[in-house]
Amino acid sequence: MPFEHITLAGLAPVRIREATEYDQREIEALVHSERLNPNDLDWRRFVVAGDGVRIVGAVQLRRHADGSRELGSLVVHPQARGQGLAARLIDALLAKEEGRVWMITNGKCAARYARWGFVPIEPRAAPAPVRRNHRIGRLVGGLLSLLQGRRPARLVILERAGAVPMFHS
Repeated sequence: MPFEHITLAGLAPVRIREATEYDQREIEALVHSERLNPNDLDWRRFVVAGDGVRIVGAVQLRRHADGSRELGSLVVHPQARGQGLAARLIDALLAKEEGRVWMITNGKCAARYARWGFVPIEPRAAPAPVRRNHRIGRLVGGLLSLLQGRRPARLVILERAGAVPMFHS
């Protein structure tokens, strides 16, 4: 994967790269800070964005036992949001992926992923591990939302059928 250096407002230059074992704790902290799925956080599956001091963004490609792959744990530090970093992380992660990839997201955000070829599908059409993560996300996310007095997000499963040209916008 080619390394990419980008400049974000208010931050030191950021480098997008494959994660190393030294990133594991920061990846876990960043994912936990946003209450994302805390399972299967293995640095070997992550692409990260770091500013030389800390990790400010991360995304992983989970490889399930049945061979299915799931884009997950997409997270960007609040100071780095709104500048296209999430898109660049996805670009880097998917650059070499030619087969099917699934992901779970808030239904309100689903259209954002169309540029990578992701489309909403019925849960029953997804592989069993992705359906399991979807069910867990709905249950845990729903409970947390209710405890916080918020309305639960409607999670949807998206599928990317195959290779699609990558681009920034």
